[in-house]
Amino acid sequence: MLMFMQKNAFKASASSSIWVLQQHMEMGFYLFLPDFPSFLFFNHHHITTSTCTKKPSLPQNNGGFLSNNSISIDDALASFYRMLRMNPRPSIVEFGRFLGSIAKKQQYSTVVSLCNQMDLFGVTHNVYSLNILINCLCRLNHVVFAISVLGKMFKLGIQPDAITFNTLINGRCIEGEIKEAVGLFNEMVRRGHQPDVISYSTVINGLCKSGNTSMALQLLRKMEEKGCKPNLVAYTTIIDSLCKDTLVYDAMDLLSEMVDRGIPPDVVTYSTILHGFCSLGHLNEATILFNEMVGRNVMPNTVTFTILVDGLCKEGMVSEARCVFEAMTKKGAEPNAYTYNALMDGYCLNNQMDEAQKVLDIMVGKGCAPVVHSYNILINGYCKRRRLDEAKSLLVDMSEKELTPDTVTYSTLMQGLCQVGRPQEALNLFKETCSSGLLPDLMTYSTLLDGLCKHGHLDEALKLLKSMQESKIEPDIVLYNILIEGMFIAGKLEVAKELFSKLFADGIQPTIRTYTIMIKGLLKEGLSDEAYELFRKMEDDGFLPNSCSYNVIIQGFLQNQDSSTAIRLIDEMIGKRFSADSSTFQMLLDLESHDEIISRFMRGSSQGRKMK
Repeated sequence: MLMFMQKNAFKASASSSIWVLQQHMEMGFYLFLPDFPSFLFFNHHHITTSTCTKKPSLPQNNGGFLSNNSISIDDALASFYRMLRMNPRPSIVEFGRFLGSIAKKQQYSTVVSLCNQMDLFGVTHNVYSLNILINCLCRLNHVVFAISVLGKMFKLGIQPDAITFNTLINGRCIEGEIKEAVGLFNEMVRRGHQPDVISYSTVINGLCKSGNTSMALQLLRKMEEKGCKPNLVAYTTIIDSLCKDTLVYDAMDLLSEMVDRGIPPDVVTYSTILHGFCSLGHLNEATILFNEMVGRNVMPNTVTFTILVDGLCKEGMVSEARCVFEAMTKKGAEPNAYTYNALMDGYCLNNQMDEAQKVLDIMVGKGCAPVVHSYNILINGYCKRRRLDEAKSLLVDMSEKELTPDTVTYSTLMQGLCQVGRPQEALNLFKETCSSGLLPDLMTYSTLLDGLCKHGHLDEALKLLKSMQESKIEPDIVLYNILIEGMFIAGKLEVAKELFSKLFADGIQPTIRTYTIMIKGLLKEGLSDEAYELFRKMEDDGFLPNSCSYNVIIQGFLQNQDSSTAIRLIDEMIGKRFSADSSTFQMLLDLESHDEIISRFMRGSSQGRKMK
């Protein structure tokens, strides 16, 4: 939950390196060149002059065109065609201003179409107009064509400037093409343009987003060597990436470096590192940093407080989290839905459902509208406490607030109903989900199938599997494990074997758990030889047995009164540094008094003495 919150709340941290660049570029779009594919030039319904029913006028202010921000697109287009037909025609500077005004309205495809018209009318372009075209194409995710404009600039003898390269670098980074972005950066240098803080920050942002934090840090050092002073955005971007890589103490070193160099961290910088510490469960360090932040007169905001509340709750420190929550409003930071959700989740994890419910009531009373996730937290908490009626009553509450439950809501309730032995009710809820138009996902099917199988409703389970496949949802290995185990529980050996064989036919890779379920089921049916053969095949297939696998097969052989094989497997297990679990050890103790092989093993072998 908090990761989603942080991703949105810290968007400035990840993207603010682009913000200054965009200030250069909000001027708009640029001319379309003749050999671009026509599909990029969307036909606007006002593109022909025949649609203009009145004589257009040119909005002017201080001699400039289209300076009235309130002008409609219709009037703007009429003015554009007026400009094209004027004699003498306005300069490219005026056209650029005009297009910039349209671009500010985010009418990107319209501006591209107008640029095409300019080209058809023979309007001469300059670096300014071509930069706008490049920016336009990048915003429309046509970076490849934006690169082609750069090539056309070279052919026309128009020298690109820093804005040209910065725009293209940013476009490549947005597309995740970091190698190409770095290539453009190097081309920029080769052509004699000195990269500025925007150039460096853009590439740093791209490298961090692609997981290349170490390269971003190297570029930061290169930036300093070239005499370009890093800014707050460059540092914060790398700090954010280091924290995501769990290198929080490296991020702290970078924070200290910022301070030493006279670059004051802001609330985003501090909040990023706070989140890193909280994610690692290092609450002492988080608290120290929070106090340092306040000591430097950087006031925490709602995101900062929410991070701290969430971190404390996840460590079971709900009382401390409540104190932070209470302090928020005193500091002028109002809790939001994420804050309330974090505190509710903390109370639920601490088995304090009544307190969690009170938080929801406070949330509503303060005018903060709960979201679906708010209810999902409470429903999950009630289900884990087996308070299913209260969980179900929250569905009614959601309906009254016009909140539509999602698949998580229904899956959580279904799982809760199955756990208290009410699988038929869970199945009815599933049908209600489908009739409401909400499409169940794989998690929903898996949850319900698990409940049906564990309570012996195998016919319903197989019908549900068929329904799932008809809905074009392919089962995964988790779902197959549920079904195979269910069949063994019900004594349907052949069906379980068929399902296991079907895995390979459907190209689904089994897991160690799949093999362990099969081995346990075969042993339960007294098929010790088949179980042993499958145990060895598991190794041949590249799945090394783990502690669980060994204990399952040993317990099976002990139950089937094959002590010799069980002892051999115990020796093998201990040789691989695994140990007997409590169930295996208890079985050995129970058999020791009347099984000579077990008795000798427990008395005489080093392994037996170790187990004791």
